[in-house]
Amino acid sequence: MTDPHRTSRPKPWRTALTTAAEAVTFSVLFAVPVHAAGSGMPWEGPLQQILESIEGPVAKIFAVIIIIITGLSLAFGDMSGGFRRLIQIVFGLSIAFAATSFFLSFFSFAGGAVIA
Repeated sequence: MTDPHRTSRPKPWRTALTTAAEAVTFSVLFAVPVHAAGSGMPWEGPLQQILESIEGPVAKIFAVIIIIITGLSLAFGDMSGGFRRLIQIVFGLSIAFAATSFFLSFFSFAGGAVIA
């Protein structure tokens, strides 16, 4: 027998699942196609120049020199905690900036996908 005072409310997980399914369906049905073309924003040109400057041959040489200097100072230098930490930060940053130009060419990677 059924209880006349009992209401049939949906379970909380079922309500959440239904809401999520509705949100996904709404997003897929009403999505606007996005094109991967440049947007022509005024800051794209200067940022592209900075990127090319960071990836260029001068930056590669500069990063290798910094890696050598910081590596030698870590190996042969007698430093306290704060200065040693500063050298480690400079060492890590120089490796990070050199990674885009040095390590990709070192391992014969092109640095991007070519889709034919």
